[in-house]
Amino acid sequence: MLGSLRARLIVSFALVVALAVFLAGAGALFLLRDNQQEDARARYGRLTEPLTLGIAALAADNTRSIVDIEGFIDDRSREYGARILLLDGDQVVVHDTEGGQLEGKYVLSFESTEVRSDESRGLRYKWASFDSGDDDVTLFASEVSPGDSRFAAPEYQALIAIPKDKLASAWLELVPRLALAGAIALSVSFVVSYFISRSISGPLARITQASKQMAQGNYDVFIPIKGQDEVGRLSEAFNQMAKEVSTSQRTMKDLLANVSPELKTPLTSIQGFSQAILDGVVTEDDDVKEYSRLVYEEAQRMRGLVDDLLLLSQIESGQVSMDHRRISLEQLLVHTMERFQWAIRDAGIQSGVSLERLPDVVGDARRLEQVFSNLLQNAVRHTPPGGIITINGKVLVGGHVSISVHNTGSYIPKEDLARVFERFFQVDRARARKGGSSGLGLSIVKEIVEAHGGTVRAVSSEERGTEFIVVLPNPRSAEARARRPSPETPRRSAPAVRDDGPLPDRPVPSP
Repeated sequence: MLGSLRARLIVSFALVVALAVFLAGAGALFLLRDNQQEDARARYGRLTEPLTLGIAALAADNTRSIVDIEGFIDDRSREYGARILLLDGDQVVVHDTEGGQLEGKYVLSFESTEVRSDESRGLRYKWASFDSGDDDVTLFASEVSPGDSRFAAPEYQALIAIPKDKLASAWLELVPRLALAGAIALSVSFVVSYFISRSISGPLARITQASKQMAQGNYDVFIPIKGQDEVGRLSEAFNQMAKEVSTSQRTMKDLLANVSPELKTPLTSIQGFSQAILDGVVTEDDDVKEYSRLVYEEAQRMRGLVDDLLLLSQIESGQVSMDHRRISLEQLLVHTMERFQWAIRDAGIQSGVSLERLPDVVGDARRLEQVFSNLLQNAVRHTPPGGIITINGKVLVGGHVSISVHNTGSYIPKEDLARVFERFFQVDRARARKGGSSGLGLSIVKEIVEAHGGTVRAVSSEERGTEFIVVLPNPRSAEARARRPSPETPRRSAPAVRDDGPLPDRPVPSP
């Protein structure tokens, strides 16, 4: 029964409630013990006055005898459930309702013995302890005096005798009621603990079931989140984990599916050309050189692909350390554009650079140059002859630096914009393959920019072309993070700057 978490929770809650009820009941009995004894004395004390007045009335009636008085006392004893002693004027017991045990014996006189009276509750009675040798009782007598009654001083006196242990155990009368209250509380606790345990074990059971599904290869699982407590946060964390695992599995499958043809094509070419040379099919020196050149180019293409994959995996795993130094972003952009001038001229397109006064940034100059080189290479590849490539730089509100690489003549559909930074994703695969693209350039751009605490995004329209916008963090905050001695402090990424509107007008530079 206790094998499940729900059962253990129910039992645990019930035990806690039972312990609390027991302690509360014990405390109540301890605190109410004296009060119960006082209530018991008051209950018997208030019976003394009507008993005394009744005996006085019978004694005043000349037609009544001692037998009538004894009968009256016996009736009151059964009615009260108490022992009554009838004393004469000499304090000698003349009648004892408890089988006549004390008849003929002298009992204390309330006038000569130390007694205690109780008028705190509007009752007038007195009581005192008496030990006859066989019985240890408490005697109760009325404080009615001759002046208080229309009867003369009674010839007889009645005492109510209650065993002391009966008065001492008066608190036991509370036990049944406390036990009933405890039973009700325990029953309610079982019901409440059932619902509480279900609210805890239910999500855990769903997480367990979802984990089993993930173990069987189904990674598209989702657990409904109910509440923001620890269980809710656990469900949220599990959903995030499942999403990441699903993304990783999908990425791995896509990687295998995409990298296989990318490697197979150059391998096939290398194998074919080298086999032709090995079989002697190609004998002319010029043909051998041409085949050797093709083998070399395909090998270079494979090496570039492998290098890009290795770089991506190293950046994602944190194995590539960025050299955070203050660098001139203007010089870096101008130098990068100069390196692409030959490729731009060969493609028959124009270029321009429009930079505001940009502050120095903190980062790795070689990696940032690789970012803008990949963006320019991508722009050259997709800009038709007669198009324009422009680099724009400006300082945003908050000190962040925005660099955009814009080219005309190319368009990325809206449904593909969110995927352009995925590995091997290419809008026009035939054109990209012809241009020697591996489909990893933009993925490398994204990883390097995010490693610098920045963001990158793409904006495209049929009228204005395509623009890639890189936002680097405020140089002052970036430098402060780079100098921070404690590596345990998490880095803050630069906030993304949304710009979903149309591309701004740019001046067309002269060729």
